Amino acid sequence: MEDTPNYTPASFEKRVAAWVGIVYMLMLTALITYTVATARSLPGTAPLLLVPLGVGVPFVVVHRQRQGTAPGGLVVSILMCVVCVAAVALGLWLGLPALLANLTTPL
Repeated sequence: MEDTPNYTPASFEKRVAAWVGIVYMLMLTALITYTVATARSLPGTAPLLLVPLGVGVPFVVVHRQRQGTAPGGLVVSILMCVVCVAAVALGLWLGLPALLANLTTPL
């Protein structure tokens, strides 16, 4: 019999990165589908791409802080979370009005 290697699940960071990647692929699929279906682009919506990363990074930061492996300790972890919240807020503040303006204009 062959020795099969033991199963090692992916780390928490890799799972978070995979979920962020799935969200990006869904966003890009929706963007491409809309562009092909309507022959129009969605200008001004690029800031929305900040949102998935701004949501995913704090999960990793908090996880590393709880394990005691966060670089820079608690101060840097809090700073990173604040920057991520600001990125999400900025992305939504700049991207959502542009998205809604593009979607409400008649074809």
